[in-house]
Amino acid sequence: MAFTIMDHNRDGFIDKNDLRDTFAALGRLNVKQEEIDEMLKDASGPVNFTVFLTMFEEKLKGADPEETILNALKVFDPEGKGVLRKDS
Repeated sequence: MAFTIMDHNRDGFIDKNDLRDTFAALGRLNVKQEEIDEMLKDASGPVNFTVFLTMFEEKLKGADPEETILNALKVFDPEGKGVLRKDS
């Protein structure tokens, strides 16, 4: 699950450090603090699983076609097994 992959410290919330670690895991090491702050300001409060789902749903409305989203998720499931995983 994407939330679990992003919640690096496993505290049930995605915070600035979790986002920075997620970017680093994806190869983006020099993310500006302003970019992370901008992402989190869309949340109605601390980003727990419910808030994450709500934000994800809002971003999907009128967003990329399903095929684009599925292709993006293949980064975490390159073998097409239907299970998202975090690379070590």
